[in-house]
Amino acid sequence: MGAPELLGGFAAGLALSRRFFLPFGTALHADPAFADKIEAEMRPIIHLFTPIFFVMVGLSLNLREIDWGSPFIWLFSFLLMIAAVVGKLVGPWLISVPRQTRWVIGTAMIPRGEVGLVFAELGRESNIFTNEVYAGLIIVIALTTLLAPIAMKKFYSRFS
Repeated sequence: MGAPELLGGFAAGLALSRRFFLPFGTALHADPAFADKIEAEMRPIIHLFTPIFFVMVGLSLNLREIDWGSPFIWLFSFLLMIAAVVGKLVGPWLISVPRQTRWVIGTAMIPRGEVGLVFAELGRESNIFTNEVYAGLIIVIALTTLLAPIAMKKFYSRFS
C-alpha cells in the first residue's frame, strides 16, 4: 500500500524529535548545540522535498478524467466536509476547559491538509480511490485548509 515510505518518514521524525526518547534523541537532549546543528543541517532537505511532494500531489490529479457534473463528487465532498468539521469541533467538548477554549481547539484542528494529502496520495497511487473519490478528498482538504484560518481569525477578533 505504499505505507513503508509513510512509516519511514514518521520514524525519521521521531528519531530527530527533541520530545521523544530514542538513543539518538538522547544526544539531542544532552547537547542543545548538536540539536541546533542537526536542525540547521536538515533544513535544506526539508525545503527541497516538501515543495516537491506538494507539486507531485497537484500534478497527479488529472482534472480532465473527472466528471465535474457528477453529483457524486459534490455530494461526497459536502458530506465529507460536514463530517470533517463536525468531528473536529465535537472532540474538544470531551475535555473540561472553558467553552470558548473548546471552540478554539476544535477550529484549530480543522486545517490538517498535509496529513490528508499524504493519505489521499497513497490511496490514489494504490488504486484504492477512484478519480472521483480522490477529487472529492482534494476539494475537502483544500476547503478546510483555506477556510479554517479565516474562521479562526473571525473567532479571535470577536472574542479577543
